[in-house]
Amino acid sequence: MLDSEKFHILSVAMIAALEAGQYFSRHVNQTKTVKEKSSPMDLVTEIDPQCESLIRSRIAEDFPHHVVLGEENTAPGAAASVRATTTVAAAEHLWIIDPLDGTANFVHEICLSVVSIAYAHQGHVRLGVVYNPYQDELFFAYHAGGAFRIRGCDAADWIGPMQHRAFPSAPGVGIPASWTPLRVSSQQSLKRAFLASDFPARGPGASERTVAGLNLAASAGSFRSIGAAALQLAWVAAGRLDAYWGYDLNAWDIAAGALLVQEAGGVIGAIGGGSYDLLSRNILATGQQELATILNGSLPL
Repeated sequence: MLDSEKFHILSVAMIAALEAGQYFSRHVNQTKTVKEKSSPMDLVTEIDPQCESLIRSRIAEDFPHHVVLGEENTAPGAAASVRATTTVAAAEHLWIIDPLDGTANFVHEICLSVVSIAYAHQGHVRLGVVYNPYQDELFFAYHAGGAFRIRGCDAADWIGPMQHRAFPSAPGVGIPASWTPLRVSSQQSLKRAFLASDFPARGPGASERTVAGLNLAASAGSFRSIGAAALQLAWVAAGRLDAYWGYDLNAWDIAAGALLVQEAGGVIGAIGGGSYDLLSRNILATGQQELATILNGSLPL
């Protein structure tokens, strides 16, 4: 059950994700202005900040005093990302948004991009939404309440038009029984595991990280590189992938997906061991701890 505050936050996150995702998906096959940020594969288009503006406006309408950490309002590069995240990580009410995760896919008209929106309270992620508009799949989780997958159109029908919504004043908003609970994979064996990561690995020691990852991929049952961290984390939560790891990621790449994995019964932490928090940049997500232990034994820090 959702109390009125959780329902309000979830409703805003869902509507914002639907609006931004539907906006960028309408532009995927159109001519775009593409610029490089920190590297040739760290791209931005004019659509990215437009989507972030949609999300920020939706949040500000209902929560004008909440803090928002977004990719498009943060300077490029790891150092700038760490500074921006550190500044706001302990905020009372913090929204962490990636309006278009998988911009390189979007630029190349590969329909594997998502919106990622998380809400954190005093440094702890309490709600996460990842929306794939191309398949109209919305993944969401709230702390101690589970993780679910629904169609975006069903979410919109459930919430109702936001401008006319009268939020309940008492606890008791239930999740419809027809919505699909997420559950991670039970796979523990590397040779049977369906793994995912993104190559080339980023950050210091990128070559070593890439070689180690490719060796793991060769030893696994199968491997994919999708190019959108939030989507791959959602797929770990859904049991579609057995594990995902990524280096030099930003808070907005991870936060929503991390909660999805946790609430679906999975394991997420820093590569090499250690718990996940908003400042984590090198992360490993698996369905089972046994598989995490195997992968951590081969992944360099």
